[in-house]
Amino acid sequence: MKVKDLALLIEGTIEGDGDVDITGLSGTESAKNGDLTFAVDEDKLILAEQSKAAFVLTTRVIRKSTKPLIRVNNPKLSFLIVYNSFNSQKFKETFLHPSAAIADSVKFGKNISVGSHVSIEDNVIIGDHTIIESGCVIKKNCVLGIRCRLFPNVSLYEDTILKNNVVLHSGVIIGADGFGYVKDKDKIYKFPQLGKVIIEDDVEIGANTTIDRGSLSDTMIGTGSKIDNLCQIAHNVKIGKNVIMAAQSGIAGSTIIDDNVTISGQVAITDNVKIGKNVVIGGKSCVINDIKDNTVVWGIPARPIGQTKRQMAILSWLTKNFSILSKIVKDKET
Repeated sequence: MKVKDLALLIEGTIEGDGDVDITGLSGTESAKNGDLTFAVDEDKLILAEQSKAAFVLTTRVIRKSTKPLIRVNNPKLSFLIVYNSFNSQKFKETFLHPSAAIADSVKFGKNISVGSHVSIEDNVIIGDHTIIESGCVIKKNCVLGIRCRLFPNVSLYEDTILKNNVVLHSGVIIGADGFGYVKDKDKIYKFPQLGKVIIEDDVEIGANTTIDRGSLSDTMIGTGSKIDNLCQIAHNVKIGKNVIMAAQSGIAGSTIIDDNVTISGQVAITDNVKIGKNVVIGGKSCVINDIKDNTVVWGIPARPIGQTKRQMAILSWLTKNFSILSKIVKDKET
């Protein structure tokens, strides 16, 4: 793609030859001839100038460069837009691998791709331009919208619903039974898991993450949410729009998470709590109570971050001065 066409796509200003062909994208350290890279500050621009990159995406205010530039408001975002343009899916006619086991009642949209050793059971509906890679299992009554992508070895249990543009990375399991049991005397009984999982548009879920079906209501993941690798979401959880959940975090049953929440890595959220809009939860926190809108929390248990920092400072001071304080108390006692 020519630089002048890329500049139109990202509303950039060219400093150099707009007829140069960009053949690839890369970081500054690995840039090759014909590549586009980006620099958000002076240090990155110096690295870009030392590279073989043909053009550099950078800010509108950074200095002039020995390299040709495309100046934009947000170089990182513009690089992403260009990347997506380079790597947009090229849809072809429907392809069903001969080793795939597909029930006769499955309904396919247009331009579907099904890889090797895929199993698709009865009454599944699959929307246009969806890609299902090798080893996936889609059990009965599932519905997949348009432009979904299932990477290898994804499992969808019965009645799972994926809306449009959902991406599930390898090893994701959607719709397994939740951890619901009733204990009576010396026996443990399994509680019925009758709900399903509904995943809204534009959700991406990382490798080996598990999302349990609801027990009596549905588990729901809201539009635009992004969930990292190795996360666990329990039955009946409701996650709102544009929630970000980092790796190794877990949400216990029936918790409600509102829109635009950020959950850092290794966070534990107990059952039946409500987390408001725009909340940020710091890494390794343990949430045991409701959190109000627009709050930043951190710690075990999670508290407003200012409170947690004060407590840590006091604890540090007490530790440092423990011997002095002990002596004062001992002197008073004597």
